[in-house]
Amino acid sequence: MSKPSLKAFVKKLHDEFENNTTKEKRLEYNLLTHSFTYSQTVFLAEMVKELGSRKIVLTKKRLQEINRLGTLFSRDLYKTLSALDAKADAMSGITRFTGSETSFNFVFTTDIRTGKTPNNWAKGQADVFDKIKVSYSDAYRKFFFGIKASFAKGSKGRKQFNKHYKLNEQEDLQSKGKMGQSGHAEGAGVVETMTREFFDKHAETVFNDNTGNVSTEQELLADLKNMGVDLDFMRSTSDMTQEISLIGAADNILKGHEIKAQLKKAKDQLKILVANPKMIDRMMNLEGSDSFNTIKEKKLLREVTDPFTKIKNAKVQVSTKDLTVKHSRSKNKSKAKETKSRKGRARRQVIALKGVHSLNSAGKVKQTQGPSYASKVLLMMVAINKQLPERVASNMGNPALNYQTGRLASSVRITDIVKTPKGFNSAGYTYDKAPYQTFEVGYKQGNVQRDPRKLIDRSIREIAAEQAMGRFFTRRV
Repeated sequence: MSKPSLKAFVKKLHDEFENNTTKEKRLEYNLLTHSFTYSQTVFLAEMVKELGSRKIVLTKKRLQEINRLGTLFSRDLYKTLSALDAKADAMSGITRFTGSETSFNFVFTTDIRTGKTPNNWAKGQADVFDKIKVSYSDAYRKFFFGIKASFAKGSKGRKQFNKHYKLNEQEDLQSKGKMGQSGHAEGAGVVETMTREFFDKHAETVFNDNTGNVSTEQELLADLKNMGVDLDFMRSTSDMTQEISLIGAADNILKGHEIKAQLKKAKDQLKILVANPKMIDRMMNLEGSDSFNTIKEKKLLREVTDPFTKIKNAKVQVSTKDLTVKHSRSKNKSKAKETKSRKGRARRQVIALKGVHSLNSAGKVKQTQGPSYASKVLLMMVAINKQLPERVASNMGNPALNYQTGRLASSVRITDIVKTPKGFNSAGYTYDKAPYQTFEVGYKQGNVQRDPRKLIDRSIREIAAEQAMGRFFTRRV
């Protein structure tokens, strides 16, 4: 990695955070297209979890009442959005409203007019995020105060409910419901989106000394992490469409605090690096990235040793540690030497490679370590990519994109898999964006149902589930 370009990037990233606030960015992002997704099943699960987090006891009878109120809420919200859809101007490439009364998606843009007074923090009728909040507000107040009414006046449950949601007993439907909030999809909040915007804005200014090419995102993130700047919380995709749903208030607030804490830690470290640029020199000289020559050598070493692992009764012991491309400037050297045979015996070749050890008595390939995360990732990528084109093709069809030439399906591939802050796998993928990106929401022919990302996400998750790979997030790169 070029130290001068990396130093310049760190300074630019620091300046972006210093010159912009989350409040300013929130108002800016609130003007973007928002895709509002609602599922009655998910909504009710969120509300039950929210009440549970407040230590509010939910009897079987009360759960039944919550389900009944949830059905009414779904009906009211669907009716409200149907009316908005009927009045909204048609926009080229956007299917505004899709789904049923219990599960639907509505694409909010600046041209929607709700007929309701905007919240005092909003930028009038232009604020798209505010349009969502005021659209479900009336129906949600009925739901919220319906739950309050399920507790008898003067009861312990009623008092506890009022206490947690800061209500006076006299408050009625004119007050705001406080159990649920409009929440961004995981990893797509204001902080995550802002960090992605700043990163993408300057990432192409950093290049690799070995090749002169622009550094990849993975290389740049790895070098930043080596310097103490962890941007794992950054939004996974540069697509700026905001994805919103209704979630529990307590959980939403907690996630917000966690993300802000991660941002503060990254900003503090950037500030230290900018004030002490020599720290970057020292850190880069320690555990920096493997050079391109080292990577090539390790790949060649694998090519040499892999055939031996397939030979029956081969007495070869392989250390996976030495063959893994890692963040280090050390190089693996390899050599082959011929030993003199004992008198009367045929001569034999002995491979003496760093990472290939002496013969063992078991007559089997023995690994001194378990597979590393990097090797597991490689296996997962190979397994998914092997099935992905065929799976995407099989999942195509109305209302998604239809299979015609097979070009889209054959172009889809996993490029990387990383761990999210919560330990889940996040798969980056790419596809032939010309001409298919036009169907992504926010582009000329954008459509929620025909969005290629939805199709690819479904396909990757299906393969991962079948292969027992655990929970997967996906992101278009």
